[in-house]
Amino acid sequence: MDTLRGGRDGWDGRDRGHARDEWRPPSEVRNIVRDSTIEYLVQAGWIQGDLVVNLPPAREPVDTAAEELARSVRAQWSAEVAAWELGDIEGPLAVRWLARWGATATATAPAAATAEPSVRPARSDRLGDIADTLLGLDARRLLVLGGPGSGKSTLLAMTVVLLAARHLGDVTRRVPGDRGVPVPLLLSLESWDAESVGLRDWLVARLTEDHAGLPRVAGAHPARSLVRDGRVLPVLDGLDELPDHRRAAVVRELNAAPRELGFVLASRTQEYRTLDVRVVGASDIEALPVGPRDAAVHLLRTADLARHEQWGPVLDELAEHPEGPLGRALSTPLMIWLARRAHRPAHTDPARLADRTLLPTREAVESHLMDTVIPAAFAPRAHDSERLHAPGQWNPARARGWLAFLARELQRHRTGEFAWWRLNRARAARLLAIPTLVALCIVLAESMMTVVTRVEDTYSDSPQLNIDLFDRNYLFGAAVMATGIQLTTLQWYGDRFWEPRRRANPLKAGAALRSATRAASVRRALTSLAILVVPGAFLLLTAQGMYHSDAFTAQAVLGYILPALVMLVIAAPADTVDAATPDELLAGERRAGLLTLGVVAPLLGLGSGAHSLLTEHGTVDFWVAFAKGMTGAVIVLVAVSPWCLWVVSKAWLAVLGRVPWSLMEFLRDAHGGGLLQRYGGTYRFRHLRLQEHLAGRRTAVPAAPLPAAPTAADPQQPIPVTGPRQPFTVTGPQPPRPERWQPPFAAPPATAPPATAPPATAPAPRPSGLFDQPPPLHELRGYTVVSNDHEYVVDARDRRLPLAHWPLCGLFMVLAAVRMAATGNWDNATGWAGVLFWPAFAAFVNVVALMLPKMRLTLRIDHWGIAVSRGRRSATYAWEDVLAVRVRQVYVRGRNQRVYGPHVRLRPGAPEPPRMFGGRDGWWLVMALHFRESVPADLADALSRFSGGRWRG
Repeated sequence: MDTLRGGRDGWDGRDRGHARDEWRPPSEVRNIVRDSTIEYLVQAGWIQGDLVVNLPPAREPVDTAAEELARSVRAQWSAEVAAWELGDIEGPLAVRWLARWGATATATAPAAATAEPSVRPARSDRLGDIADTLLGLDARRLLVLGGPGSGKSTLLAMTVVLLAARHLGDVTRRVPGDRGVPVPLLLSLESWDAESVGLRDWLVARLTEDHAGLPRVAGAHPARSLVRDGRVLPVLDGLDELPDHRRAAVVRELNAAPRELGFVLASRTQEYRTLDVRVVGASDIEALPVGPRDAAVHLLRTADLARHEQWGPVLDELAEHPEGPLGRALSTPLMIWLARRAHRPAHTDPARLADRTLLPTREAVESHLMDTVIPAAFAPRAHDSERLHAPGQWNPARARGWLAFLARELQRHRTGEFAWWRLNRARAARLLAIPTLVALCIVLAESMMTVVTRVEDTYSDSPQLNIDLFDRNYLFGAAVMATGIQLTTLQWYGDRFWEPRRRANPLKAGAALRSATRAASVRRALTSLAILVVPGAFLLLTAQGMYHSDAFTAQAVLGYILPALVMLVIAAPADTVDAATPDELLAGERRAGLLTLGVVAPLLGLGSGAHSLLTEHGTVDFWVAFAKGMTGAVIVLVAVSPWCLWVVSKAWLAVLGRVPWSLMEFLRDAHGGGLLQRYGGTYRFRHLRLQEHLAGRRTAVPAAPLPAAPTAADPQQPIPVTGPRQPFTVTGPQPPRPERWQPPFAAPPATAPPATAPPATAPAPRPSGLFDQPPPLHELRGYTVVSNDHEYVVDARDRRLPLAHWPLCGLFMVLAAVRMAATGNWDNATGWAGVLFWPAFAAFVNVVALMLPKMRLTLRIDHWGIAVSRGRRSATYAWEDVLAVRVRQVYVRGRNQRVYGPHVRLRPGAPEPPRMFGGRDGWWLVMALHFRESVPADLADALSRFSGGRWRG
């Protein structure tokens, strides 16, 4: 603050030598505040004249939303980078990249069209240069390539933190933020179905879901405004982890994105080069192998001074044999990080890495590092009094077994994200959790009925009807009303059953109600009100004019309408800016379950008790009806909640030794040790290589030439690169291709491949493999297959075997089991008959289908196209009309048939086949084959031979 005060000059400010002591009035005192960050300014004194306040221009609401998003993103990924120990080490590893940049934004259009891409080296320890070049491009599209473990994900995370920091600026250093820098948004491509959802819609959905509390723009969530104006920069990771057809769909959608919406895309080099499509107009950087000298310098700088001598054999091995097993293994940042992390504890000996008799190959060194990092990750650390137990107190051998179980489950489901609410998908949990919940419901209902029956017989003065149905009417009625309340809540928020989300604090009723009104759309709100109002209105209208109509009215209001409104408040989503973590999601579901148990269930019991009291029953009968109604509500609202299912599934898996009892504590410690990373509410392994290693899957790593050691005086000088980039090649042994199946009548090949000896010990086939891969069509009974160089023809007579009705029958069976538990009919044949009727009905439908006449099925694939017929319906697809062929789930008239089969995507304007061949999202069915996403080997070979590159697998 600058204060300009009048001295003892004159009124007009001119110096008067004879009047130096003349007083200046207060109006001549001016306080000027410049470039201040204060929120309140208080001026004390007598103000004469005008008060002039020059405020900075008001900020746009979308700018405020972008700033809040940048602050949340920076906090989230700064914590992840800290967990990876990338920013707090003394000697950062300088990963070298070969960058090929496109035209800059300052170039003119003709110059940009004719300019050659500039090829120059880049380094990860000079990340600011990469960010500056990216922001200065005309099209902010960057492709990050590299081999497994080459540092792609690390580069993305650090770039996100840097760009978010530039958008925000630094108040402590008086560095203003730059609103022209887009807010980075790091996302996993696994959650994007690019074949049915566009890039903009997916980004809007993720922003709305992960950052629900961003400041509103014109009364709506700012996600669409941020995406439309190009204020966000999608940073997309995991393209190589997707199947081939999904990779191609992602690239096509990115090419179709508007130019102002830039993106950063990361993928393994080999997986990207094998695609038939390329990212248009994108610059790219490709990771180079880490040299032995750089690896040695980094390991020595990050090790404790007292342990430098122990690292001596490793440094000697890298210097003397740079192309040996250790040198080739430590050519990637992942393995260097594993070596540093695994040998941090004092009892470890890094010299074992240089022992060629113990670790003779590169694969042996890498496996050794991925095994030894697990005990180091769970080394004891400082205890936090708020934790259940001290961190790191886990048995390393058991910890490896638990991580291996999680890795196998992820591999089996073909995903890389572990969500705690999907733990029940494990085979052991799937077989044991649901029966356990049913048994708990039966025990709860029967225990309650035993207690209230004894109370009624002892203390009640009202006449009792010895009819079992009347004894359990309150129990069953409350269960039915609780089901309606559950459906109302799910429909209002558009939630999926057994999938959690971050919930608002229901104790702050105003904020929860505001969040509930924002989360609902008009269509979903009308549907929810119909579920709530129609049964309630029907009950009230029916009760009018009846005996004790006031009892039915009280039960409808207290036991149905009021609990539904309270449930909407409890289930309201949180209006928070930060993305939810797994612990926050679990805590929200646990709090919602306990509040449902303590508030909603008693309200349902109160409605039942009010009905009993208003029908001229006594006080004892009121409490009996209250207990029955509350039990029925607990069975439906609490016992089948995601939190309860998680508790039961985790308990069974812990009993079987698959996971620890404190699973979330274990995952948190694994994340703190660098083995896992967090993507919103899910966990992922630190790297896909680690997941595949723990799951027992061997990953072929292509050999890559090591860079020559720099000859300049500066050892950190980057390798000079001149000339255009060379075509991508893969050296080293390649995985053998499966032999093409030849029918017995086919002519033998001109030159037979050389015979190779079978391995000495062939792995035994797993039983799950019999279901994952269907047998060739020529081995199926009733199928005739003709295959040659000109055509592939299948002629068969097969029976229809419908499977789509099984999930619906299973749902009705579960509802019947819940009803049996609520009514207590588990000990007689009537209750079990209602449960077993539905699987028997589903089996009866299949038996009827088997008794029907066989349907003729023909399939012909040749150089012209595909012709298929099923019964009296047929379809033809000419190759000139087909854009792609791939395996998809079969939908008939919009209904999921629970089977898979090859589909084709037709070009716009192509003739459409009959409606029964129509699939979803513009795909058309060829034939239904298997309940897994795979096709017989001979059919896949025919599609690959005749489709002209359209087959996507």
